[in-house]
Amino acid sequence: MENRDVNLEKLITEVNTIREKSQPDCYSYKEGMPAKIKKALEELSRNHNHSWAVEIFLRNQDNLDAIAMNYRGHKITYGEMFSHAYDYAKSLKELGVREGDQIPICSSNIPEFVYLFLAVNFVGGVANVIGEWFDKDYLKSILDQTKSKMIFVSDDIYSDILPVIEKSDVNQIYVMSLTDSLLTDSEGKKIDPYEQFDSLVYKMENKVGQIREESSKDVLDMTQFEEIGKNYTDPVLASTDLNSLCTITYTSGTTNPGKPKGCMHANRSYITLSRFKESDVSGMPSMRGLTVLAHIPTYTHMDLTCSISDTFFEKCTLALEPFYSVEFFPYSLLINKPNFVPASVAAWVHLGKLLEYDPRFKGVKMPFLMLPTVTGEAASPGEEKFLNYVSRKHKFGTEKLPFPLAPVTFSIGGGTGENSGVFVTLFKALQEKSLSNLIKKDTLGLTPYKMVDLEVLDENGDYCEIGQPGILVLNSPCDMIGYVDPSLNNNTHIVDRSGKEWYNSNTFAMKSDKHDRIKMLGRPRDVILLSDSSKLPYFALENEVLKDTKNIMSCSLVHIPDSDQYVCHMEMQPTSSQSDEKILKSCAERLQNKIPDEVLDQLFFRVRSFEESFPAAPSGKRDTKKLIAEGITDQCIPCRELLPKEKESERVYVKK
Repeated sequence: MENRDVNLEKLITEVNTIREKSQPDCYSYKEGMPAKIKKALEELSRNHNHSWAVEIFLRNQDNLDAIAMNYRGHKITYGEMFSHAYDYAKSLKELGVREGDQIPICSSNIPEFVYLFLAVNFVGGVANVIGEWFDKDYLKSILDQTKSKMIFVSDDIYSDILPVIEKSDVNQIYVMSLTDSLLTDSEGKKIDPYEQFDSLVYKMENKVGQIREESSKDVLDMTQFEEIGKNYTDPVLASTDLNSLCTITYTSGTTNPGKPKGCMHANRSYITLSRFKESDVSGMPSMRGLTVLAHIPTYTHMDLTCSISDTFFEKCTLALEPFYSVEFFPYSLLINKPNFVPASVAAWVHLGKLLEYDPRFKGVKMPFLMLPTVTGEAASPGEEKFLNYVSRKHKFGTEKLPFPLAPVTFSIGGGTGENSGVFVTLFKALQEKSLSNLIKKDTLGLTPYKMVDLEVLDENGDYCEIGQPGILVLNSPCDMIGYVDPSLNNNTHIVDRSGKEWYNSNTFAMKSDKHDRIKMLGRPRDVILLSDSSKLPYFALENEVLKDTKNIMSCSLVHIPDSDQYVCHMEMQPTSSQSDEKILKSCAERLQNKIPDEVLDQLFFRVRSFEESFPAAPSGKRDTKKLIAEGITDQCIPCRELLPKEKESERVYVKK
């Protein structure tokens, strides 16, 4: 306790010293920036020209005895969290880390990761947060690019990247064990109150000793790391500002499996987004006093913004779950009882199926689950229908909480690794009450925050009309600085007909209404090239399939390599009373006058059973790579075989 208090006193002194320094306006305004965006930037930057970690501390300096994190029953206060982070920062300084240095981190969601993330930001370093599933050659190139001689790794995923570390210039490995922050019994033995569930994912055990035996590098545990800075007495806080590089996070790797793009984010990405979410004009309910579940992989910008940054901004409690798995997700909810949960649509659908059909979950209610949120990729209309049905039936959000939202319906978060979190689809209850003047009832799509300026452009750089598909472009204070790989930065921006520069989201979208409601459609690369050289976007076919929300929950169209064949993988609504054959015939008939003959000849349907559903990638998104690898199987049904023979001659294709 004494060390904690000493650390906090030193931290307060350093923070006050930094705030007294005169710093210039940290935002740069591009020529042509809309007045509303400039005004938003000015308001958000006022009196906040410092780093993200300092901002978090300032917001909680009167909240130090409140619970910041709950890790398997171990409740860690804000004061303890900042004290550990300060100790970690001293060790980093003792090791020679300076402003701008990149620190590679490969970790699950554990308290030590949070301490380290804060500490790296305190000293002005850059947290390069990588995933263990990355392509090994690509991972090696990342480590080489950081020029770091150290790496921080949690012991549950170390074995996945051991070969890479051994071949790199890293000579110091600091191992964060999943057991480090577990409570201990009277004999000093670590207690895992949920070990009966661990067989589903990973057995929690300290593997530092094993790692020392396997590695040729210098391996230290986090107690040893914390001791390094024990005698460091110089200031640790760097004079960074909102525009200083804070993190390197990674996209999900959808476009290039195994090689997600590294996105460089400044402090402003976290501060401005979190400050806006809690502002009176955001239309979002206050999260104050809630418990938030952090289980999304740490290398994603979504985890760092939605799970970690927003939580500490609003003085919430962060429930840390190290296991990111669709199968473990339901148990994680029952263990932690969180109120706000960002998770992939695959995880939510899996939960819904268990609650509805698995006898082990019979009668299970989740009244604590107030803000269930789909992240990563949007839910289809059919998935949204199923999830909202499950939420009502199983009493989501019926506990008394700081704000009334009943019945709870799902929120859909949006954005990319490049500008994560700049869109949101709020609950219908909020749409109808708080935002009734802004949002049409039951409009499917995403609403940009007011600090986001956006348009939909056609191929000529002209603004698209409402309902007209095009490329989504935007400007936001949450936009990344750029990609780590400079060769990728050539296509990050697009110029419209008037000469105004926009961030290119590389996503098909369309405006749903005059209030800038956005419906995300798909990626420009996902098109079928027709014989007349025209293109049929995947989303045009998928949207037609998904019109049957009563029977079809979701679908995904994939191209089979080295062929002209396409498979539309489909998942039926568990509540559907019709046979798969009848549903498919109806679907084929809807497509008959919507897509060209040549596509009908190339198209197959594949119904996925309740048990197999869609495979999930490490990011939580649908794993299209696995769908493609399945190819054309005996379970695939040609679309042509489902069409009534007598109607084929009468068919007329209406080109859209």
